[in-house]
Amino acid sequence: MDNSRTINMIGKKNFDLIQSKAVMVIGLGGVGGYACETLVRSGIKRIILVDSDEVETSNINRQIIAGVKTIGQKKADAMKERLLGINPEAEITGYKVFLNQKNIEEIFSEKVDYVVDAIDTVSSKVALWKYCLGNNIRVISCLGMARRLDPQKVFITKLAKTENDPMAKALRSLSRKNDIPLDIPVVFSKEKPLEISEAQKESLGSMMFVPATAGIMCGYYIINDIIDIKDK
Repeated sequence: MDNSRTINMIGKKNFDLIQSKAVMVIGLGGVGGYACETLVRSGIKRIILVDSDEVETSNINRQIIAGVKTIGQKKADAMKERLLGINPEAEITGYKVFLNQKNIEEIFSEKVDYVVDAIDTVSSKVALWKYCLGNNIRVISCLGMARRLDPQKVFITKLAKTENDPMAKALRSLSRKNDIPLDIPVVFSKEKPLEISEAQKESLGSMMFVPATAGIMCGYYIINDIIDIKDK
């Protein structure tokens, strides 16, 4: 992979620092897929993928790994193939499981420096946060991105400072019960979710603008945290 333009921008020392880090991405949908893409194209070599799902036709409108040729593939396999197509020297491990309290130790069996939390389930997010905080692993968590259209309203903040996000409200409550500080860094949308009918609630609507932006911002957060881009 030719990284000359990246090195030209941030310098070889910073690029080597990026390459020394291992990142886990949990959830490879609309958010997690773009986070993976951003990280590998920015120089991350060691990446651990976690997702139990298969690519479905309904994913094609927003997920970077979804296309007619990947329908039915495990998302972890499709994502690994895509990332190796970008950087054949990348070191990629795939776990085709749904993260929970029982398997979290196994999934974290090797050194991980950063985690992208693109999980949809509130209880799994809290279990992940608790594990990362207890093991000195930095995490960036993505909140609700469905039923939103404006990518300009996606921001990085702390869980305590979120608004217009039902998931964030539930997570704040669970975090207090689990003694998790509310300064967890999150990517969230200030946009109020679009109103939908009862029938539409069976399958949350989503287009690529917002989840793709959120995934890129998760990747940016990690790269910036490694080398502090804003001060260069």
